[in-house]
Amino acid sequence: MAAIQMNDPDPLLWLTVYLAIAVVPASRIFGMRLPVPFGIVVGLVSAALLLSFPGFVDYMRSGDYASLTGGMSAEKPYVESAREFLGTAIGAVCLLFYRRWHLSSADP
Repeated sequence: MAAIQMNDPDPLLWLTVYLAIAVVPASRIFGMRLPVPFGIVVGLVSAALLLSFPGFVDYMRSGDYASLTGGMSAEKPYVESAREFLGTAIGAVCLLFYRRWHLSSADP
């Protein structure tokens, strides 16, 4: 997900968000519990969701749901925000799966 962001209008933000999300399952592979970094990633993902939410609402109001898979255009700026919101929401679901691992002191 992070590599796809290189052609984004704001690649640094979204590259950081997706790479931070990727650290969470990677740390599990290496057996490292990272409660403080996990909290930072949760905060970053929460901020990204809030940032992209207004555009996602505009997308939902547009009723043009097929535009999500189409090309970008100046007439539909909400498409980019909707994509960012949905991608970050997938990352948030990933974080939910790893929450117990990072915040507990014993193996689940």
